[in-house]
Amino acid sequence: MSVIRRCCDDERPAILGIINAAAEAYRSAIPADCWHEPYMSCLELDRELAAGVVLWGYEADSALLGVMGIQQLTGVDLIRHAYVLPGSQGHGIGSALLTACGT
Repeated sequence: MSVIRRCCDDERPAILGIINAAAEAYRSAIPADCWHEPYMSCLELDRELAAGVVLWGYEADSALLGVMGIQQLTGVDLIRHAYVLPGSQGHGIGSALLTACGT
């Protein structure tokens, strides 16, 4: 069974694991001047959350498989940080997150 839900603070290690694993899978497509290791650090995640990014997660069988962030700004909602674990890509997780975050 799968569910899309707001991510919790204690899931930061899992969130960073998803973001960094997905970024590594697409490393060749990321411009060299944008790449750094880790792709997202704990400090950077903290900054994003402090700036108002709300992370939603796709969970299946008690495992977080994908995350997507929404940042509400004046008059617009931005989709931020859309990542799915490489082994779980191609199964509609990103689409499900996008649909859920867009409503």
